[in-house]
Amino acid sequence: MTGKAAIYVRVSTVRQAESDLSIPDQVSQCRAYCERQGWKVAGIFTEPGASALDEDRPAFQEMIFKATRSDHPFDYVVVHSLSRFSRGSLHSELYVRQLRKAGVELVSITQDIGQDGSGEFIRKILNVFDEHQSRENAKHVHRAMLENARQGFWNGARPPFGYSVEVKELRGSKEKKVLVVNEEEARTVRLMFALASGERGRPMGVKAIATHLNERGIQRRGLLFSTGGVHDLLTSTTYVGRHHFNRNDSRNGRPRPPSQWIELPVPAIIDEQTFNAVQGLLQSRNPKRVAPRVVNGPTLLAGVARCGYCGAALIQNTGKGGTYRYYCCSRKLKEGPLACRGIRMRMDRLNEIVIGEIIEHVLDPERLRALLDAYLQSASERADRNKHQIDRLRQTHRDTQAALARLLSLVEKGLMEAEDPSLKERLLGLKLQRDELAVEIADLQQRLSSNDPEITPEKIERFAALLRDKLLNGTPEFRQAYARMVMREVSVKDKEIRISGSKAILARAASQGFGKTPPAVLSFVREWRTRQDSNL
Repeated sequence: MTGKAAIYVRVSTVRQAESDLSIPDQVSQCRAYCERQGWKVAGIFTEPGASALDEDRPAFQEMIFKATRSDHPFDYVVVHSLSRFSRGSLHSELYVRQLRKAGVELVSITQDIGQDGSGEFIRKILNVFDEHQSRENAKHVHRAMLENARQGFWNGARPPFGYSVEVKELRGSKEKKVLVVNEEEARTVRLMFALASGERGRPMGVKAIATHLNERGIQRRGLLFSTGGVHDLLTSTTYVGRHHFNRNDSRNGRPRPPSQWIELPVPAIIDEQTFNAVQGLLQSRNPKRVAPRVVNGPTLLAGVARCGYCGAALIQNTGKGGTYRYYCCSRKLKEGPLACRGIRMRMDRLNEIVIGEIIEHVLDPERLRALLDAYLQSASERADRNKHQIDRLRQTHRDTQAALARLLSLVEKGLMEAEDPSLKERLLGLKLQRDELAVEIADLQQRLSSNDPEITPEKIERFAALLRDKLLNGTPEFRQAYARMVMREVSVKDKEIRISGSKAILARAASQGFGKTPPAVLSFVREWRTRQDSNL
């Protein structure tokens, strides 16, 4: 009997393909079988490291495509066993029928079941058993991998960027591996977080970071950085020492519920405070939450100015063919005058008023000294006040920690979905608040332990002069960044403008100073404009 045959061979894992003799052995046995049958081998299709439950196998699909071509390149598909062709009973049946429609027969050299009705029945039974066996094997392998992760060992996938794998111990012939920091890659990770947090200038977004790295020839294991890749790295908890195994189903890529995740401790590359600050900045730049024009535009009070009647953001609008620009109540523009009486003010006029008031009443050295009076007092004079303030801050810090614990408890009990966007936002807000409170407590403790004030009148005068200059003469981007450092909210009514800001941030900036580029400012504290007794 003459004919042409295609040989299809497969192993399940890349490791088997690299170290096992299975593929050469399958090819050899299939060739010998074809010679005995008098068939010419028209092609060999090799699949190294592919599950038989997955039909999206490149070599397999190429073979099916060629087998069904009109030029009829071969008459038989020869496999070592039916399980090499497929372990899915449905897939197997569909592709066998597709081959037969093209006049091609599937032949197993180790399972001679024939082509009659009984052979068809046996083949289908064998396919069901192969599928069951494959799923059972996968279940046991997955269970072993879960236990390996619980013991703190790496399961053999490619390590995250910034890490390498090394053998920690041997258990019999099995190597138990862990993640270790790859210093060369970790430098890039630290640079990315520094750029995102504003440590090296104005905080950058993911696109700017990707461009910055690519322009300098910094690559991710031979590949250029993309916005998606940068975002994945910046939001991965692996870099603060918490890697999660079993997050996604490896077969279909679907996320698993957090209750099935296993936290694997790994060496941290980034401290948690920096990580949380970056998450806050990423959230503030999220186009679903804040319009890109607010993040990147030159509008001085974008994201800060609010309608004093309804609390909605004031957004940019134009008049007289674009000749003038205005701040307008976004709610009134979107929903009409019934939603809010609204406010409309020339942009340059409101900017001038706000910056003028800040310079005159906040950045005046005498006024600034009065605002930061507690920071200027000697240790003996401020001890009681600071001790009371530390107690209050510690209590707030404990309350914040308790709120975090309550939210996590709701997730553990299944009363709240971990993927709920509102939960993520609330957790991030609490973490940022916790970190800022910790910094304030540390600052107060440091001042208590020192008899010399950290902020002197000379520092305040120098700080006020520098900030005045940047607000008046800086580029639009610099003015906007420093305005956000000084002001947290500008509430505007027809005859009243209220400006809110953080005294703690002013004190920290006056103490530490600032360089050529503004730092990132994240704060939940409003202090120097809390009541009607401040500047209107």
